[in-house]
Amino acid sequence: MPPINFNKNLYKLSAIKSAIAAYKHLADFELKQDKKYIKVFLKNIDKEIEFLIGDEFCNYALWAMRE
Repeated sequence: MPPINFNKNLYKLSAIKSAIAAYKHLADFELKQDKKYIKVFLKNIDKEIEFLIGDEFCNYALWAMRE
């Protein structure tokens, strides 16, 4: 799975970390940052949910922005 890129102008690091904590039982996560993006790499994803975890993870991160 390619990395999920979150633009730093739109997303808080705390929201991404909250999403990782909520989904950590479904995959292994690695977080990297560059000047413009917070990049999330997913590995060892449960095969039953591999097709939807990216979208659901992004939805959770967006929801976590309310905090």
